[in-house]
Amino acid sequence: MRNYVKQFLFRFESSFFSKVLRRALGMMIPLILTGGMALALRNLPIPLFQAMIETGSLHWLYDILTLIYEGTFGLFSVVLVVTISLSYAMELNVAVDYMVMYVIVALSAFGAQVNIGTDYFDIKSLGSVGCFSAILVAYLSCMAYSALRKIRWLILENFTAGMGGICLPAFQTFFPLLIICSSSAVINRIICMAFHVHGSYELINVFLLTVFKGVAKGGGFTLGLLYTVFVHLLWFFGLHGSHILEPVAQNDMICNGVDILSKSFYDVFVSMGGSGTTVCVIIALLMLYRRERSGKLAGLATVTGLFNINEILTFGLPIILNPILFVPFILTPVACYCISYGATAMGLVPVVTHEVVWTAPVLVGGYLATGSIRGTLLQLFCIGVGVLIYIPFLRANQKMETIRAKEQVRILIKELQSKEENIEHPMFLTRGDHIGTTSRLLLHDLKHAVKNRKLHILYQPQVRADGSCIGAEALLRWNHPLYGMIYPPLIIYLAEEGKILPDLEKLIIDEVVAGIARTKENYSGEFKISVNFTAHSLLWDCENYIEQELERNHVEPDKLWIEITEQDILIKTDLIMKKLNQLKENGHRLLIDDFGMGHTSLLYLQSEIFSVVKLDGSLTRPLLTSETNQKIVSSIVELGNELNVDVIAEYVETREQQKLLEKLGCTCYQGYLYSKPIPLDEFIQYIRKNQTENE
Repeated sequence: MRNYVKQFLFRFESSFFSKVLRRALGMMIPLILTGGMALALRNLPIPLFQAMIETGSLHWLYDILTLIYEGTFGLFSVVLVVTISLSYAMELNVAVDYMVMYVIVALSAFGAQVNIGTDYFDIKSLGSVGCFSAILVAYLSCMAYSALRKIRWLILENFTAGMGGICLPAFQTFFPLLIICSSSAVINRIICMAFHVHGSYELINVFLLTVFKGVAKGGGFTLGLLYTVFVHLLWFFGLHGSHILEPVAQNDMICNGVDILSKSFYDVFVSMGGSGTTVCVIIALLMLYRRERSGKLAGLATVTGLFNINEILTFGLPIILNPILFVPFILTPVACYCISYGATAMGLVPVVTHEVVWTAPVLVGGYLATGSIRGTLLQLFCIGVGVLIYIPFLRANQKMETIRAKEQVRILIKELQSKEENIEHPMFLTRGDHIGTTSRLLLHDLKHAVKNRKLHILYQPQVRADGSCIGAEALLRWNHPLYGMIYPPLIIYLAEEGKILPDLEKLIIDEVVAGIARTKENYSGEFKISVNFTAHSLLWDCENYIEQELERNHVEPDKLWIEITEQDILIKTDLIMKKLNQLKENGHRLLIDDFGMGHTSLLYLQSEIFSVVKLDGSLTRPLLTSETNQKIVSSIVELGNELNVDVIAEYVETREQQKLLEKLGCTCYQGYLYSKPIPLDEFIQYIRKNQTENE
């Protein structure tokens, strides 16, 4: 059962809908932050400040803050339509011109649902009241547009042939938009006429309010309990529960100083930090994940959360439509309601006698509502209970976030490997889908890792047939704190495309040259360390930087060998060859890595720049079962002997493989048969032990 639940959660979290919604809600954070802070400041519960801001000398500030709030939250649903449609298009990785079309289609469909330009139009439908309708209409209209785009005659394919620029997607969108917008308008009219409402959003509100009144006739404790449950159920599905059930609060939850249940009672003791008692989420996240993304988000939410504005968490974490956080989002406010109602009924805390504005800061509101410090203590107790409820679910949510993130990195690596096999240049950073998003996140982390020198070097020994170690290849590794070990070619790709390759190469050169110097101090025999360079690595002043580092560490150039793959040499050939000649003149030996995977390997041997070739893994891995590969390896070794070029075989993993290579004339190897890549200290021990055994 537990595994089934995990699988369901992972499938939901990894679904297209979930990806689109999460990205869209994340885009909303700046708007939510701006509007939330403006509202919190405008309603700051300080009597003198309120007097000055409402009617006194600071009235101009009240107007400005109101404009900011209405300019953000007043267009909440409109912006949500934009972010959902844009996120939908980005997830499909469509061209930028068509992303704009998705937004236009979704906005048109939403506009037809809210009766703009008619007597039935309610400006509130553009704000957070209409957010559920915004999600539904935007997503369905994008689905429809995506399907209609595939109908060739509908997009006027024969008439738009040869048309360029923005006109092409614009004309191709005409009929799909007409169909979708018309359908939305017709559905809206049918709903309004059949149910006597002003729009689909109002239909949902009226239906839920009717259901609630039907089950909440008991009043008192039962009314408050159902109100708490319903408000949070609505919020979880993207509906503004407090606004929908506002008539209930106005009619049945009046603060009279006698009855326990009132709207102020609910705001002060249940909705602390916002719906879901999310002040508990803020505290729990800061306790558990202060330095991680969710912890930083909680830090941002602290200011508005203190004033019971929680959209940063509900939309940013997110909590809305998050199946893992559904239980604590409902259970915590229910627990707080029951505890507070019971404490008040038993006389432990005075009945709420003062109406308190819902933005009254947490802990302050308890005192203002009851006129007693016991109100504040009750809030503290409820918050403590809520934190305990949320913690296990937040941990589960964090694990799911990690699983989902690792899966995205795995997909990215798989895509890169596919590009490598087909010798294609990846363009991940400019993509709009999750591969692009993951790439950009990794690039951001890589920049931080390079700056703070969080990457490290491992050394894989290279051994002759007689067992003597000639040195090692330096291999770059990045142990990401969330994703674990990152595929090395992905590191190089991100560095190249992110324009930080020189910084990364400097770090590698520093580490390797320092490693050579340290090996010299602890080992008296001959050895060398080879390091991989790409063509882009050679486009900056790397040769002079290497020379400076060698001089600073008192290391001879022949200790540092330079490896470069054949396909990299093809990039800006003349400049690259000039750089390679300079490195050779400086005293370095040059290697062709992955020799044999391309079509021009022999041409570079003729240049006499390279004195070592490394057999590609595609040749050595299937060697035992492929006579063709055996003949190729034998020919390469024979040619190398004639040209005075040494041959090193990579991916040597079995004794049978090594014996066959030796029979074919290859007498130098690198692979797991001898050693995996190891830290510098272990390599020094390895080469010293190897020297002793071969004396």
